[in-house]
Amino acid sequence: MRRFLIDWLTRATLGVSALLVGGVSLFIFYGVFSRYLFGSSPIWFDELARYMIIYAAVLGIGAVWVKGGHMRVDVLERKVSPTLRKTIIFYQWIVTLILAGAMAWFSYKYMGKVSFFKTPGLQVSRSLPLISFPVGFGFLFLLVLLKGPFEKRTQSDDLK
Repeated sequence: MRRFLIDWLTRATLGVSALLVGGVSLFIFYGVFSRYLFGSSPIWFDELARYMIIYAAVLGIGAVWVKGGHMRVDVLERKVSPTLRKTIIFYQWIVTLILAGAMAWFSYKYMGKVSFFKTPGLQVSRSLPLISFPVGFGFLFLLVLLKGPFEKRTQSDDLK
């Protein structure tokens, strides 16, 4: 059940990120096309594309962590005894869990503090683009917690 939940959340967040990147491509294409055809494009298109890029990146961080796609130096882990290796891996896991939880909490609190400000182009609450941070770090926290410290994260998971 845990493995199913991890796989489902990973696919869902990467799928949403991919759709957002595709949407960004369409918005940028339309912006460039309308500048050449009509002489200008709506200012809110650039702002929306920027927010979609942020959403795509932040929503995908948990899935990338699960798949082992983050840059990581594991030279020390390979050169020490198995007991010390487990200690180092547990330390890395607990620090990642604490930082992801803290970032989800602090970004949620910050989102509430800027909710009355409006974005310049779309004229929506600033909390709308910022909601991606607590959601993305929340998914990272959940996936790190579900994955546990001793389940190996490698690029070979992509080949399954």
